[in-house]
Amino acid sequence: MTISVEAISRAVGSTAELASWARTVRYEDIPAPTLALARSQLVSTLSAVRASLTHPLGRALVATFGAPLHRDPKQSAAVLAGLATCLDFDDVSFVGHLSASCVSVPVAYARGLELDGRALLTSIVVANECAARLTAATILGPFFRAQANTHCHLVGAATALLHARRAPAVEWTSALGLALGMVPTPLHRAVLGGDVKALTAALPVRSALDACDAAAHGMRCTTDLLDGGDGLLAQLSAVPLPELLVAGLGRRWHTDTVGFKRFPGSAYAQAAYECAERLSARLPPRDLPAIRRIVVHGCLLTYLLDRKVRPFLDGRRTPVAAANFALGYGVATILLTGRLGADDLAPAALGDEQRWRLADRVSVEHDTAMTEQMLRATAPLGEALRWAGPRAASWPELQAWAGEELPRRLAELGLPESTFEQATMSIGARVVVELADGRRLTEQCDRSIGMTGPATRQHHQVIAGGKFLAVGGNAETLSRVERLETLDAEQTARTLATALCQPYGR
Repeated sequence: MTISVEAISRAVGSTAELASWARTVRYEDIPAPTLALARSQLVSTLSAVRASLTHPLGRALVATFGAPLHRDPKQSAAVLAGLATCLDFDDVSFVGHLSASCVSVPVAYARGLELDGRALLTSIVVANECAARLTAATILGPFFRAQANTHCHLVGAATALLHARRAPAVEWTSALGLALGMVPTPLHRAVLGGDVKALTAALPVRSALDACDAAAHGMRCTTDLLDGGDGLLAQLSAVPLPELLVAGLGRRWHTDTVGFKRFPGSAYAQAAYECAERLSARLPPRDLPAIRRIVVHGCLLTYLLDRKVRPFLDGRRTPVAAANFALGYGVATILLTGRLGADDLAPAALGDEQRWRLADRVSVEHDTAMTEQMLRATAPLGEALRWAGPRAASWPELQAWAGEELPRRLAELGLPESTFEQATMSIGARVVVELADGRRLTEQCDRSIGMTGPATRQHHQVIAGGKFLAVGGNAETLSRVERLETLDAEQTARTLATALCQPYGR
């Protein structure tokens, strides 16, 4: 992989330009709809953390790093990052998983840095924008890195802290260099074959915060890390897009692409789970033993996700991460119980043989029309492909899908979006349940509730709030978080502690 001299110069300059912009962003600079989405992002992340605290894997993270809020904010940030992601219940965006770092760090440092509600939200948005931009520049790489995109967590954590404590310019450039100088790469088999996924955000977040402290104490690093064949962009992506580091600064707000999950699991499975939820309401319990076959029709990403996780499924011995990604298990659980929550990923539920027997009857088929619909949307790939244009034709994963028709299909995607104000994520599904007596029940969902689009832009506060209440949060605390901008630093810290069921006077 080679990168042109022009791209090298652009990447090096872009790093400094991005840092310079991010350092000066104020609450007043951010559009009101973007701030509102960031507020819902905070609510959603608090919900994911609360859900994980009820699960054995979450309790293991607390035993490792300590309570979500305690005297060492770096440890708090690490455990919050792990809790936000360990059950894949965090929100998603155009480029994947931002909140593990971009929300967790401001929450962890809110008390120590005396952040009021406005400062907290501003740090979240700034971190979103920086982490999203580096991830967008490298998104045309291996499928399914998702939460294992450790460079996203490194940048998100560093910029969140740097902005929250109003660090000088020299600390920004040095901290980013120190953080990105050693990017960890989780192994696929370790992520799906055990509990490594619970650490894929926690450890990079802690590392990035250490880099910030090192920069504050005078350690320095070059910003010339992205260029060349051995640079970060080339290491992470088959088709680097360095221009996305600064494209539309202050105009293209990546926070506007945030979407919210109703079920713990991949964004590529949410539509199938919503279909299963509707089918569960239509299927009386007496018909469940008569299910002969369940077919999930989905886009290429849904199909490949199913293929990727199947080798790691082993009934009651299935690791939590693999069960988290297993469409068959999720669909079967919802059909049998009407829901899918954190407790459905705990040992008692994973040991339920009835679920696995029904899961064995689930197959996933690729629907090319749904893939076309997915690619026409902003997320997770459409906008990156539009920006890359003909360059995307060299991306191996895309070549395997479209073959000789790839140049034509890329051209048909049109031009990049000038803003993300109308961003969409269209990962649909159609689920067909076939019964022994020949009946077929079908449900289709083109965009699941909470995923990026017009309905979510209109109702995200209700969606995120419902998620918080569903995991045991109370309405009074939710109301305070929803009016975060009116809270002073003391009120903000107390509200966050209450939302996480933590004593404030730690």
